[in-house]
Amino acid sequence: MKAPLIIIVGHSGSGKSEFSVNLAQKLVKEYPVCLADLDIVNTYFRSREIREILNKEQIEVISDTYSSTKGLDMPYLSPAIQGKIFKRDKLIILDCGGDENGIKVLKQYESDIVDTLYEMWMVINVFRPETNSVEKIIKMINTLTNESKLRITGLINNSNYLKNTTVENMIYSNQLIKEVVALTHIQVVYTTGIESLLQQLPSDILGEKFPLKILLREKWL
Repeated sequence: MKAPLIIIVGHSGSGKSEFSVNLAQKLVKEYPVCLADLDIVNTYFRSREIREILNKEQIEVISDTYSSTKGLDMPYLSPAIQGKIFKRDKLIILDCGGDENGIKVLKQYESDIVDTLYEMWMVINVFRPETNSVEKIIKMINTLTNESKLRITGLINNSNYLKNTTVENMIYSNQLIKEVVALTHIQVVYTTGIESLLQQLPSDILGEKFPLKILLREKWL
């Protein structure tokens, strides 16, 4: 892993929290992991909702001052988050809220991040209207960069139609994001998906194939 701090950003509905949870479960096999839920904008599909499950897997979860799961929507973040960012005693994943509004919470941590080693990965679902073209994806990259004053270092292709996703959908998204890579020189870190679909993808797919378990959206499928 390149950095002890990984920031997950993207548009609302791109699957940031689902990816963040899966990433924490993957990395805890190698590192002590702390997952910080910074989403105080969207009330659905937040990583804190499965805090108890993650804690049993030795993944520390921090969010608001009350360490809530469901049912509490106060816009307060625990001061422990800044302490973790500064101390770096664990690999930290920051699960940010969507779009330019959700990423504004990063401003309070900017001075503790900007001059340090970090990764900031933008999760993309090309089947969402906000990022369904090369131009819109690049616009989102620029918006998130300008708003956070931090650099996006990698892309996560999380393009899907939930349970209706096909191999053809994933190949199409790969081609679209390949154009983004050519223009921005930001590389794809992972292409995510259900394992059975990933196994059917060609070998030249961008990034590492990342099997995704559906944990936050399971009851919606």
